[in-house]
Amino acid sequence: MKFPRLLAGLGLAVLTGLAGTACTSHAGAAAQVGSSTIETSTVRGIVDRGLAAAETAQTAQTLTRTALQRRTITMLVDLKVRESAAKSLGVTVSDQDLNAFYQASAVLGYGGVKEFETNAAALGYAKEDLLTAMRVGALEFAIADKVAPTTLASPDYARAQYDGLVQQYGKLPLTYEAARPYLQRFLASDERNAKIQPVLTDTANRLGVSVNPRFGEWNAKESVVDEAPGTIATTEEPVASTAELTL
Repeated sequence: MKFPRLLAGLGLAVLTGLAGTACTSHAGAAAQVGSSTIETSTVRGIVDRGLAAAETAQTAQTLTRTALQRRTITMLVDLKVRESAAKSLGVTVSDQDLNAFYQASAVLGYGGVKEFETNAAALGYAKEDLLTAMRVGALEFAIADKVAPTTLASPDYARAQYDGLVQQYGKLPLTYEAARPYLQRFLASDERNAKIQPVLTDTANRLGVSVNPRFGEWNAKESVVDEAPGTIATTEEPVASTAELTL
């Protein structure tokens, strides 16, 4: 099961046609999404904590500071877009909703929260920043439930997947009935993505996205920050993995 793109930068949908023409001087800002500024200090904090987490995990794979900067900015842009789309639809995600999504994602992806957080640390996600990443996925769940409430995997398919996870991890801390709503949505993620993509695209086009060229350039087709020729961000020694966490 593919984890929603959220620990890579994150979001279930590809925002094709995303505007990249928001006007900003980028003074002190890593990116601008509509009238909202993503501060350079915010990005730096997440990156520094992520690098420290990866060093503690002693991963043997590679992650550079510049790659983590781009991944972090992508995540924060995705979050701004989804928050705006949710507000327009009258959709809310409470702290309780977010915590439940966090637990379900961890259990169904890795067998438990501790295992999930250990893998996340190895990939450069500090524990204190994981809720920010997971909020992207939780918002997408809520938006898809509003736009496509009946687009779900069958209970039988969800049951079979749950039984497979039990065989893989042993007894899970979530019963099937507690896990079923999440499984039905995760397993139908491609179909749900197709339904919410127009909403996210329209929202992103309305807001406009601009990235400080110090960190790269906005790839509107893929909804990610790409490395750009002439960027002034310095290349660091690799310290951790750039891979995604997956369900």
